[in-house]
Amino acid sequence: MRVRAHGEISTLEENRIAEKIKNIRLEKKITLEKLGERTGFTKGYLSKLENAKKIPPIATLSKISKALGMEISDFFDSEKKDISYSIVRKDERKPIIRDGTLFGYYYESIAYKKHHKKMEPFIVTLIPHARDHTIFDHIGEEFMFVLEGEMKFFLGDEKHILEEGDCIYFDSSIPHRGECIGDKEVKILAAIFSE
Repeated sequence: MRVRAHGEISTLEENRIAEKIKNIRLEKKITLEKLGERTGFTKGYLSKLENAKKIPPIATLSKISKALGMEISDFFDSEKKDISYSIVRKDERKPIIRDGTLFGYYYESIAYKKHHKKMEPFIVTLIPHARDHTIFDHIGEEFMFVLEGEMKFFLGDEKHILEEGDCIYFDSSIPHRGECIGDKEVKILAAIFSE
């Protein structure tokens, strides 16, 4: 699957993720209310996710996968065979989020073929002049390495400027978000570790 401009993906891919959330929830006999209790999301929001009316950011998928006893990669890979490694070619990345300007970023799963991972790596692209300034927090640790561009990174009450070649490793339960500095996109290699 090739990524289109600004991380656009097909409605089919979005529907597949939404369907998977719903099917796994129903298979495990978990109500929307119970999933809401486990994740902190409202029943209405979860219903919109399951009906592909909302596209979940990474932190949301992380919380839902944890609450359902699964891995984030389960949303992207339909094959369940376990392998000891994962090679995902550039044109095989699984792009998530149709309109990156909505959240201020879009992301691509880059190791979805490997199951039972300790960490979940992504390529994240921050969009300049994003409309949404959502602050994220989730259980685990996170690593970010700036591949291209320059960003302002908010971590708790602190602000840091990160440039190409810089990296940050942090406790992801601390509220955080990044934004572009200027008019150029920022490309990041990110890995999330959830216990």
